[in-house]
Amino acid sequence: MAVEKGEFDVIVVGGGPAGLSAGMISSNKGLRTAIFEGGAWGGLLATIYPYKTVYNYPGVPKILASHLVAEWVRQAADQGAYLVPERVTSIASDKRVVTTEGEYRAKVAIIATGMKPNTLGIPGEDKFSRKNRGVFPYVTEPALFRDKRVLVVGGGDTALDAVLDAHEVTDHIWLAHRKDAFRAAETTVNAVLNESTAEVLYNTELVEILGDIEVSQARLRNNKTDKTSTLEVDIVVIAVGLVPNTEVFSELGLEMNGKFIKVDGDMRTNVEGIFAAGDIVSVYQLATVAAAQGALAAHNAYKYIRKPYWK
Repeated sequence: MAVEKGEFDVIVVGGGPAGLSAGMISSNKGLRTAIFEGGAWGGLLATIYPYKTVYNYPGVPKILASHLVAEWVRQAADQGAYLVPERVTSIASDKRVVTTEGEYRAKVAIIATGMKPNTLGIPGEDKFSRKNRGVFPYVTEPALFRDKRVLVVGGGDTALDAVLDAHEVTDHIWLAHRKDAFRAAETTVNAVLNESTAEVLYNTELVEILGDIEVSQARLRNNKTDKTSTLEVDIVVIAVGLVPNTEVFSELGLEMNGKFIKVDGDMRTNVEGIFAAGDIVSVYQLATVAAAQGALAAHNAYKYIRKPYWK
């Protein structure tokens, strides 16, 4: 749907689960709504986890993340939301939204910029992260992992899920975790440990990634003994958590709760007319939580704009 520069009732910044959900609800309530996304629609589900099977989204027992995203995008468009493929560069307290292509205004802005993969900042990480040269944040494209020697780094749900997904296409997997116990769902931990999907390297940190054109080795350090070793690998999956996409609202004066935007029970921030939802506000980084928060933010945005909202 084409969009002209101008004013909207609601501008949603971010086209992931929270943003698309917010756009659906606000459009359905008759508000002129635009959803801005400078990357891929669906957020991390589209860019990092497109081949990941989602089992825990209510009403959808089993679906590929990319297929779930496609349904959200279609539904948001069907509800009348403007889907604007422009990257937002700044948001002002008067709800003026500046993008790479122009400037827009709204009565309400909903921030749903989500998270991005954390990095280790070690030698070789950045060099091999581009153009499928061997460093990935997840099993983004299973065909690239087939029969490869894969090192997964991390100890949370994402790392262990990556081991299970990689095991679908290769039997050569190592899992390096800097601690001696995992922070992940018990069922996932059991699947990794009991089914021998990977050789687990506890108390082990990745300190360097080596190679010429592509990854060929990983240098590891045992943080108990301080002993270093080198592992021959083709792929390194760095799954060490997520960090918020905060750049677009750094000058807005939002109150933060650690690395998350602080919101009240109505998803309102401390800046009037600015709401936030999804991974950017919640430690519970689940699509179902993000979608619910997006809907709640949109509902309360409607109440903010339509006073009294029942007329």
